[in-house]
Amino acid sequence: MKNFVIFIVLVLIYFILTYLDKEFISTNSKMIDFLSKDYPSQVVQNYMNSQKKWWWVSYAVTPVLIGVKVLLVAFCLNFIKLLDMEGLEKVKFSDFVFLALIAEFVFVLAGVYKFVNFYFVDTDYTLETLQTYYPISLINLREHISMEKWLAYPLQLVNLFELFYWGILAYGIYELSDQKVKPVKSFGLVAMTYGVGLLFWTGVVCFLILSVQY
Repeated sequence: MKNFVIFIVLVLIYFILTYLDKEFISTNSKMIDFLSKDYPSQVVQNYMNSQKKWWWVSYAVTPVLIGVKVLLVAFCLNFIKLLDMEGLEKVKFSDFVFLALIAEFVFVLAGVYKFVNFYFVDTDYTLETLQTYYPISLINLREHISMEKWLAYPLQLVNLFELFYWGILAYGIYELSDQKVKPVKSFGLVAMTYGVGLLFWTGVVCFLILSVQY
């Protein structure tokens, strides 16, 4: 029950962030300016009309995306039990789901940071800048990096919030083991499970980008 309550809270917060983004950051004027560079006005108008018609889709897929992500992270972490670590014998899959849900609030903070940055600080932005931006990540140093398109996603992943996310997962394993698995070792367990899964997913995304690009 507690997992469901936390999940609902997460979804509601993401709904609020999506609304704020659409109303104040990714505005229609920004969208039109971005599309007008490459497409005729009629095409742009048709696209904007479709956006108005299907505005609810981004909200509808949010619970699905959060649920899938949380379950996949918990699935990766569950492999820790195969290592027969002391203190984790009685840990259930639902405990890993709870841990993944709590850790997800780190990315809520990243969303808040992004909104504050573009609404109050970096107000002179383009939609292209907005699409490639991720808070406190290497992608924001792209002016100093020889960057191919396929490198954008890995560079976005190298950020401070992702590090905090790993830290919360590691601390959660430390607590779930009744403090029998030391913090450094629990961080290593996160790297062996979630880290490997993330590396695989990153490889798939980069491969798909390369396939489309060439």
